[in-house]
Amino acid sequence: MSPPSFPSSLSPSAPRSPRQPLSGIRILDLTRLLPGPWSTMLLADLGAEVIKIENPETGGDPARSAQPRYAADAASESVYFCSVNRNKRSIALDLKSAGDLATFRRLARDADVVVENFRAGAAAKLGIGYGQLREANPALIYCALTGYGQTGPLAALAGHDLNIAGMSGLLQLHPGQVPAMPNMLMGDYAGAMMVVVGILSALVERERSGLGAFLDVSMLDSLISWTNTQMTVPFARAIDPRQGDAIEGWGGNPRYGIYRTRDGRYVTVSLLEKKFWDAFCRLHGREDLINPDETEADRLTSHGARGAAYRAFLEALFATRDRDDWVAGLQAHGIPVCPVLTPDEAYRSRHGRERGHFFNMAVARLGTEVPQIGFPFRMTRSDGSDAFAARREPPALGEARAEFAPAAQRTESHVDVS
Repeated sequence: MSPPSFPSSLSPSAPRSPRQPLSGIRILDLTRLLPGPWSTMLLADLGAEVIKIENPETGGDPARSAQPRYAADAASESVYFCSVNRNKRSIALDLKSAGDLATFRRLARDADVVVENFRAGAAAKLGIGYGQLREANPALIYCALTGYGQTGPLAALAGHDLNIAGMSGLLQLHPGQVPAMPNMLMGDYAGAMMVVVGILSALVERERSGLGAFLDVSMLDSLISWTNTQMTVPFARAIDPRQGDAIEGWGGNPRYGIYRTRDGRYVTVSLLEKKFWDAFCRLHGREDLINPDETEADRLTSHGARGAAYRAFLEALFATRDRDDWVAGLQAHGIPVCPVLTPDEAYRSRHGRERGHFFNMAVARLGTEVPQIGFPFRMTRSDGSDAFAARREPPALGEARAEFAPAAQRTESHVDVS
């Protein structure tokens, strides 16, 4: 499938302002796989110079080996790796080698930010912990991303997204619910987002005070911060144990759910507000299902005795027409019903095209353009220039060593960071 065409403002070749919000900020990126690389890519999209530090002894970031692949002629690149590493340079350094360790420490003396995702304490064993690097660079902003944080009984445990999702309270809202595998890496992205927020905050603080900072970012802490609505019942019970009613937004409210259509596809139905429900019922000749006594307090509930009738009506109704017919007809009336899209469909969606959800980027070593996920928000300066830019293709392993870290003699050492 050929990548779609997108507005010229998102084209990597489009003219742009020579400076971006983070131009002049140098970030040394020691992270691998998803959360760290995604966060540093977003900072690079905003203009930061991100230098990706990769271990040549292991083939670099493990994401480089992931399937599926972009393949062109004799070249091959991981789609996963390319999707989170644009706008970066790569230096291959073995930090267990005394020579490469010294090279990294020299780079850190002039860096604005270091980001790592080792287990708690591992960076210090290597000689690149915050306390060690701060001696030569007091203004350094050092961000340590882990699964569970630098303190607490789980600090030494490897951070995997599924474990973190399970501990967040998001996979089982009540004891009777059977947890299901999530369809997204929620802990990874929550942690990555807090890396971005933390670094941007620390950069602003440094402008005011001149002080560097240590950022302890935990994926679990970050994901827990997203659970405001799920925690309403525990919070209520903390004050009054008799409290038990939950906010209903996860399947118990028939007016806020997913329904199968005639063609075997699905729609998402969001008729929480009385005005939308009433309009929907009138449109389909079911004024009898309108509750004249409904109040705002009913919005996020299962609607009590009326709930079963609501659900039966919706299940039977949506089974009478195809998904796209339902969506077109109801959206024409301003009723919030949307399609459930597969990733292939989301990639081709009209709204996604107009919003720049995806764009194409040339990768010279592949001799072709590859799709990229677009920038997550729009930032247009008052002069009309765009704050984001796709300036550079995902880097080949070690491609920038000669530029940023001239050859140094490696002296082997044995540093245990397990």
